[in-house]
Amino acid sequence: MRMQIMVQNRMRRVKNAMVGDRRKFLCLAAVAATESIDMAGEGSAEAATTPVVPPRSAHLATSAIAGPKDIPGNMVCGNAGGLLAGFWQTSSYGVDGFLWRAGTIRHLPGNSRPIAMSQAGTVVGEITGRYVNQAFRWSRGAHTALPYLGGQDQLGGYMSIAAAVSFLGLVVGCSTTDNGEQHACLWSGSVSRDLGTLGGPRSSAAAVNDLGQVVGTSLTSTGTSRGFVWSDGRMRDVGTLGGGWSNAIGVNNVGHVVGNSETSDGYAHAFWWNKGKITDLGPLDGDQHSEAVAVNSSGQVLVRSYGERVRGFLWANGRRTEILGIEAGSVDPVGLNDDGVVCGTVGLPNGAGHAFRWQRRVLTDLGTLGGPGSAAHAVTATGIVLGEAQEVAALISRPVFWAP
Repeated sequence: MRMQIMVQNRMRRVKNAMVGDRRKFLCLAAVAATESIDMAGEGSAEAATTPVVPPRSAHLATSAIAGPKDIPGNMVCGNAGGLLAGFWQTSSYGVDGFLWRAGTIRHLPGNSRPIAMSQAGTVVGEITGRYVNQAFRWSRGAHTALPYLGGQDQLGGYMSIAAAVSFLGLVVGCSTTDNGEQHACLWSGSVSRDLGTLGGPRSSAAAVNDLGQVVGTSLTSTGTSRGFVWSDGRMRDVGTLGGGWSNAIGVNNVGHVVGNSETSDGYAHAFWWNKGKITDLGPLDGDQHSEAVAVNSSGQVLVRSYGERVRGFLWANGRRTEILGIEAGSVDPVGLNDDGVVCGTVGLPNGAGHAFRWQRRVLTDLGTLGGPGSAAHAVTATGIVLGEAQEVAALISRPVFWAP
């Protein structure tokens, strides 16, 4: 089964995350960040013995961001300096992006949907539209639409999206080109650079580290999807776990790359790549497929495991530690910081989903705003969990964060 099918199934399983956050085919991002900003201006995978620890009820402070009445919203990224970013979904194609810090909201210009934030407080994402989308960067009060690699004068002939940003301000994503293709793109200042492909017509960058290494996915000349690492002007195929396809979704500052690949027997497994060697992280016992979610600076890898339900585990130094849920409920992990704090959405016995925070084998149910559901989407360097939650009076998701 292809990873694309797995992702579609995951989206159905986490329908409690009520905001319809559109994603482009080529661009995936996962970024966490740390710092302050001026608002004005390798080894075999061996299962670790994990004791059953009962989940805690929410003990974190829950804060909802006040916004337009009856408009759903979401928090998506933040940093250690307390700068958080999110958006309200005002229409099918319209968003109202915002920055929040210490109770103050600053709106981003025209339909700007934030996706990622750097350790220096630079926010990147896309300016959304019905037919034309464009990558943007916000830094120290200045909002900039980033240049396309090119495009064509036809409906939808121009498109770009920024997926990640490094501490030094390097922005990566993808953009259309003059020949109608979509290529991985690197923006440095106001200059866009085409990172090329592995021989096919499409590529997309998903992450960049502070060394300037970029990872993503590209089609080859035979039409196969392969993960890549780009550095010093060269795009390198990371290979596969024996099957035909792979993708790369994250890289840390040591150059450890994580992603997913088809195995020789047709399963989809998460992998760890280091200095040309690829390691199969496998799924949890009893499951068939797995999917890499994130990697941190310590080399811990957050992995989603698929079987009868969604489960999650943290991989480090060849050992897996399962993130245990509530009874037999699902666990859908989505975020990881450098301290090993994980966030995601846990399934309850009644079928609802609640945001959770997990650290040192203890899972904390973060609860809701009184309604039935909530979902986590990211965790900052200081352990603040970002996401959305339903209110009791109106089943509309509000942007929320849970602070330790």
